[in-house]
Amino acid sequence: MELETNIGNWHYAYMDMIRHWHPESEKYTGGDALFTALENGWQLHQEVEFEEYWLAGVRSVLVYRFKLTRNGETMVMPVIRNPYVNRIVREMPATLVPAEAHDPEASSRFRPSR
Repeated sequence: MELETNIGNWHYAYMDMIRHWHPESEKYTGGDALFTALENGWQLHQEVEFEEYWLAGVRSVLVYRFKLTRNGETMVMPVIRNPYVNRIVREMPATLVPAEAHDPEASSRFRPSR
């Protein structure tokens, strides 16, 4: 299910930045690329996956996987969490789902190393 997205409600510094992203160019992206996609007519799906990656077993990085559609095309945009992205996720009527809910091996791939 797609969400009705009104990006005009998100008054952020990213509004002046245009950053296109393609999955073959980089593995993850930032909130600026997500905002650009939304501004270019891509629609968010209601369910947003998230996955936690552990660095050296002591510091984690959260990545949201936004599923977007436009004109019959679908893409998944992995976006690294930051305060801007957290605010978008908090303000949109989306359901957050751990990645392991769809991929049982995800939880074992990214456990902290000891």
